[in-house]
Amino acid sequence: MSVSIRRPVRKQEVWLRQADDENVVYDPATSAVHILNATATAIWVLCDGDTAPAEMIEAICQLSGLPFDVVQEDVSRILDDFDQAGIISWNE
Repeated sequence: MSVSIRRPVRKQEVWLRQADDENVVYDPATSAVHILNATATAIWVLCDGDTAPAEMIEAICQLSGLPFDVVQEDVSRILDDFDQAGIISWNE
């Protein structure tokens, strides 16, 4: 029996604009604008359909030096926010 690992993927029509310290995701289908902090932007970039949430947590921990528990909570919350906003889907 194989284990299914869900991997988030950005919706193609949604785009990221980065200018100076500001990171904005825009969804033309809903005209919604989402302002992202640095962590949320990193997670957005990692929503490539190939990277599992556990891999995101590991990468952010290595890059930031933040504790696993903190990063795990951030990644879970941000992916939930992206999912509820309808700007990602999930590959199995």
